[in-house]
Amino acid sequence: MKIAIFGTSGFSHEVADICAASGYKNIVLIKKPSDVIRSSKFMILDESNVNLLLDEGYKFIIGIGDNRIRKEISGKYQYLPFTNVIHPTASFGLNQREYIEEKTGNIIAAGVRFTNGIIIGNFGIYNLNCTIGHDCIIQDYINICPGANISGNVTIQKGAFIGTNACIINGQSSTSRITIGENVVVAAGAVVVRDVPDGATVMGVPAKVVK
Repeated sequence: MKIAIFGTSGFSHEVADICAASGYKNIVLIKKPSDVIRSSKFMILDESNVNLLLDEGYKFIIGIGDNRIRKEISGKYQYLPFTNVIHPTASFGLNQREYIEEKTGNIIAAGVRFTNGIIIGNFGIYNLNCTIGHDCIIQDYINICPGANISGNVTIQKGAFIGTNACIINGQSSTSRITIGENVVVAAGAVVVRDVPDGATVMGVPAKVVK
């Protein structure tokens, strides 16, 4: 199996490790001319080679943590066969993985746990050991950082960033959810107990809007 990863940063190398653990044998990183290249055990090619990789049967993933940049690249290259990459130690409730495989561009790292009844979008990042509780709705281009815990009946809207070890408490029901608005930033370690409006940054225990 062949996969090409947009990005050359440390996170792109973590994504490459997920790909290797998932059985990919040919792994290539794709760089922009402005990228500062670190030493790498993987082949690195310029972005001008994208169509050549496509012709050679590569799948693609975007190994860049910035939600806005992932959205920009996926829009620029809509014709590419983007795929999900899922570490073999991630775990899923009944039928949940089958649903996720209908989506595209998601990165699911080691130790992630999805329970059941969860709806997700495309091009999300679910980083090390985060947990997603029952009946959540998670939209496109989100980033859930290592160790974050999303309880049941939570909605996370497009472009949201949930920091390391943050916690979002559960909504009361599927009709009374905790909602994290578009492009929200939840700081590391924050505990969110109420809705967060679009574009806000929250931090603290309980989390309060600071920006």
